[in-house]
Amino acid sequence: MTAEEYASKLVPFIQENLVPKDSDVTVDESTPLLELGILDSLKTAILMNYIRNELGVVIPPEQLSNSNFKSPGTIAAVITDLAASNAG
Repeated sequence: MTAEEYASKLVPFIQENLVPKDSDVTVDESTPLLELGILDSLKTAILMNYIRNELGVVIPPEQLSNSNFKSPGTIAAVITDLAASNAG
C-alpha cells in the first residue's frame, strides 16, 4: 500500500474513534493530532492496535515519537516505510 492509501484508512478511523464527539475538528492528512490534543497515551494505544490489527503493521516502540505521530500523513509515512522494510 502507498502512504496515501494508508492515510485514507487512518483519517476516517481517527475521525470516528479518536476525535471527541463534541469537537468540530475535521481530520485530514495534515491535521496536527498532537497540537490539537487528539492523541494522548490512551488514544495512541487505540491507534496502534488499529494499525496492527487492521493494517497489519507493528510500529516498534522506538518509532513512537512526536514527529512520527504529528499527523495522519506522517503516521502513514511511518507505516509505509515499516511495511516496505518488513516485505523486503
